[in-house]
Amino acid sequence: MRAPEAPQTTPDFWSDETAAVLYRRTWWIVGLLFLATVLNYLDRQVLALTAEQVMAEFRISKEEFGRIISAFRYAYAIFQIIGGWLVDSRGPVTVFPAAVGLWSLAGILTSLSGSIRSLSILRSLLGVGESFNWPCALKVTQRLLPPKDRALANGIFNSGAAAGAIIAPLIVTVVALYLGWRYAFVVTGALGLLWIMAWLWLIPPFRPRLGGAPMSFRKVLDVFGRVLRKRSFWLLSVSAVIVNSVSYFLADWIPLYLKTERGFSFAVGNALSVIVYASLEAGNILVGLFIRKLVARGVSVSRARRLALLASCLLMSSAAAAGLTPNRFLAVGFLMLTALGVAGFLVVYLTLVQDVEPEYVGATAGLLGGIGNLAYGSISPLIGRLADLEQTTLTFVLISLLPWLAFAAIFFVAREDKGTQGT
Repeated sequence: MRAPEAPQTTPDFWSDETAAVLYRRTWWIVGLLFLATVLNYLDRQVLALTAEQVMAEFRISKEEFGRIISAFRYAYAIFQIIGGWLVDSRGPVTVFPAAVGLWSLAGILTSLSGSIRSLSILRSLLGVGESFNWPCALKVTQRLLPPKDRALANGIFNSGAAAGAIIAPLIVTVVALYLGWRYAFVVTGALGLLWIMAWLWLIPPFRPRLGGAPMSFRKVLDVFGRVLRKRSFWLLSVSAVIVNSVSYFLADWIPLYLKTERGFSFAVGNALSVIVYASLEAGNILVGLFIRKLVARGVSVSRARRLALLASCLLMSSAAAAGLTPNRFLAVGFLMLTALGVAGFLVVYLTLVQDVEPEYVGATAGLLGGIGNLAYGSISPLIGRLADLEQTTLTFVLISLLPWLAFAAIFFVAREDKGTQGT
């Protein structure tokens, strides 16, 4: 029997007199979540965009560069798990600005790196701070918005990843060409201070809804156990490993791939990466609007999500063509389609993450994100080794095939824990 649909109303903690005003202001908070994600990807993209300069200065191979990426991902994974608990326990009101401050500082200090070891340590510190972004953002949208609006809100804030990746080449290329790669880290890292001030100004009316629920260590173990017992959690973990890894690959390797394997110059390769990341941006927004449109026509939320996932997988299948075509400009076009599919898939995935255990969204997001980052961190050196051998085509073929496994797993999520999904 279908569970009754969750009421599509504004959050119940607002009084009748202030509900309309605060509901509109909620979308300003969603805008801040978007900007935080922009900064998150802007700061991490600096290394990807200056990779060949960094590799030349430190005299490292692509496989060794992959190990530096792994240092970021392992730290990100561990603290994403811890961060999920901390967000649920303390709430995002204070945790979020502290995280933004930490990753901004790590970015600035990267400009002082004098060795591969110090560079790896600072990338790990960046990973610690950035790991809190998605647990915090998902907690905010889950607490402030009704189910019908969450896919769009998640699409908006998640599109910040693509926006950050789009903006980064424009800033980093100019700064690196005229001042050197180290100054690019300083410029991008300093922007986090402005975000913190905006958050502290806008967030006070929402504190009652965004408060945490302090937990003892025993309670933390109970919460994790509760989440891990959900079959839907393990079904979603397939997407956390596969599709998140595809997203990370696009962010970490595409600029270097375009320049070293497709023969574009530093400036042109970075500029073309903007086009690929613009497709990520479009996918984030389009899938949220697509789902809302289907629901408005009477399609159930769960069916609309599955249709969006199917379209996303079809788009990601074009990755094989990106690697196989001899035409480098056509390859960019196929990469754009792949990115569009990745973004669409992840928006639905993030929305389903919120439904696994609504009371503990931060813990759920942290665990899934941690699993995904550990998996990607372990294969990053292998990706680099294939790139050293100019065999990235194999990576693209896997990207075109593996998301169908994630689709097959998510297809059954709607049948699990129906009472938590609002379908």
